[in-house]
Amino acid sequence: MRNRLAIVLLFLATSAFANFREFTDVPKNPALELAAKHAAEQTLKDFPKLTADNLAISIVDVTKETTVDRGDWHGDAPFYPASVVKLYIMAEVFHQKLQADPETARALGEMIRLSDNDATAYLLDLVADTCPGPNLEGRALAKFIDKRRVVNRWFATMGYDISSMAKPWSFGPFGREKQLLGGDARPNRNRSSANSFASFLLWVVRKRAISPADSDAMLALLERPLNPTRTDENQVKEFIGEALPPGSKLWSKAGWTSEVRHDAAYLELPGGKKLILVIMTRGTADDVKLIPSIAKSILGELESPPPIPPPPSR
Repeated sequence: MRNRLAIVLLFLATSAFANFREFTDVPKNPALELAAKHAAEQTLKDFPKLTADNLAISIVDVTKETTVDRGDWHGDAPFYPASVVKLYIMAEVFHQKLQADPETARALGEMIRLSDNDATAYLLDLVADTCPGPNLEGRALAKFIDKRRVVNRWFATMGYDISSMAKPWSFGPFGREKQLLGGDARPNRNRSSANSFASFLLWVVRKRAISPADSDAMLALLERPLNPTRTDENQVKEFIGEALPPGSKLWSKAGWTSEVRHDAAYLELPGGKKLILVIMTRGTADDVKLIPSIAKSILGELESPPPIPPPPSR
């Protein structure tokens, strides 16, 4: 009880950009842990090509304004984040206070709403003060790579173990962008966990991502109508949004490649429940039913009433 009270007071008192260490201090809720576990077990049965180490789930219940509950399945496992990494690049743009420039604002909209890779490349070069080009050697290459660590460094000060150095590509990087990855082992490849994304979304929702105004601006970029006008790049169909009941509200960023399929979302459900849900998968990226199925399993368990205990025997 004392630990729970301390967590409540911490969330009420802290106003600065909250960090990952604070997120991990939140005790895991057994009901959310069980929902993640049951969803994972059911998914592994329904999608036999998927293996346990290629699935991660993080759930955060933010229904109550003064408390947070969380649970996960493999929530700290590292994944290649695909376009979900654009959340971190967006945050760095706001951190450097660059968002007011009209061209930057246009690129933010294209990067988040449409998941455009050209806009992302522009913004990553902007925050890192780099530019694409041919191969570099020696100190020039080292300086280029160090500049590209700008997002990593800022998030590391808040306890995050992530990498957001490389541009997302349609087919592959060239020149110094390829050198950045560090060879065949690709040690500088983008990387994140489900819990890291969930933590970041928590601070956006709680208006503690840089400032309340910045949090509201980032959340506005993430808002998605459940019946979008675009059908080719809407990040709703084939992702968490597809599993939501009518009357729900959605804010999200999806990401997919030939290797991975992910979604990170904040949901407001018709019954009043408010959730952050991050689902990361690897190895079955071509299955468009995967993410909606996992989300539906989780929501079904969380929205269903608890079982009624049998009457006492006489």
